[in-house]
Amino acid sequence: MPGIHRICTLRWIIGIFQRMKRYIQLEYLKVSHFTATEWQHPVHNHNHFELIFIHSGSGTHCISGVDYPYTGPCLFLLAPCDAHHFNITTATTFTFIKFTNVYLQGSGHMRLEQQWNQELDRLLLQAREQRIFSVAAAGMEPLVQLISSEWKAANGENSETIFFLLQALFTKIKKAADEALPQAATAGGARVTAILHHIHEHIHETGEVQIEQLAAIFGYSKHYLGAFFKEQTGSSLREYVNQYKLHLLENRLHYSTFSLKEISHELGFNDQSHLNKFFRKYHGISPSAYRGQVQASPEVRH
Repeated sequence: MPGIHRICTLRWIIGIFQRMKRYIQLEYLKVSHFTATEWQHPVHNHNHFELIFIHSGSGTHCISGVDYPYTGPCLFLLAPCDAHHFNITTATTFTFIKFTNVYLQGSGHMRLEQQWNQELDRLLLQAREQRIFSVAAAGMEPLVQLISSEWKAANGENSETIFFLLQALFTKIKKAADEALPQAATAGGARVTAILHHIHEHIHETGEVQIEQLAAIFGYSKHYLGAFFKEQTGSSLREYVNQYKLHLLENRLHYSTFSLKEISHELGFNDQSHLNKFFRKYHGISPSAYRGQVQASPEVRH
């Protein structure tokens, strides 16, 4: 099951954190474009997000112990906790767009910042399942090239043009990710996809993802909705919502400086005690202990 696989993968990550380098980026945003025939970096994770666009070339991208063959054009979206490296088969041209969560605050507009964070949450969850976007990547390449060109011209992280070009790029990625969802669904097709979209969009509003509210929105009885969702996804509705919320919680512990109280409030837990109990159910340790483990790897500034 996807949830079990995700938990096992995270345990693998924790196991290697003590001997893995952590790359620290001091800038809010950094863009690099280059061609390589051999990968120069050890297995590492980051304090930032990475959008990796591969223009051409082939090889394998190893992410958190899983190998993903690639052929350009394609792209990967990585969270700070993702440990990765490349094995290059043929000369590969990359554009790396690296940004911290602080960069999302660059607009100075609270609503826009909240939308960025929530959309990024959704995309990272889908990236964990799909990892590689290749079908729509060719259509994204002009935007990536514009971002790279603007970075060279502006030579700075404060370019408003880059900020909005990135918004456009993430809109395209979101569309590609959403279009991939029906392929994973079986006979339920559009119906289960609509339910998944609603959960992803409203996960920060606890009342909106409870079975009673979902049944009312989609016109089903609670019993039918529960059985239908389990049949279509292989997971109970409650467990799917919990796994999604767990993913958001893990991301906050990995890359943010939010307190447990702030995270608890954002993700709709009754209080911090409820958050601790929820997290221990899946990881067997407290959120604070988990945060200490995943942030303990050696730091390398770059």
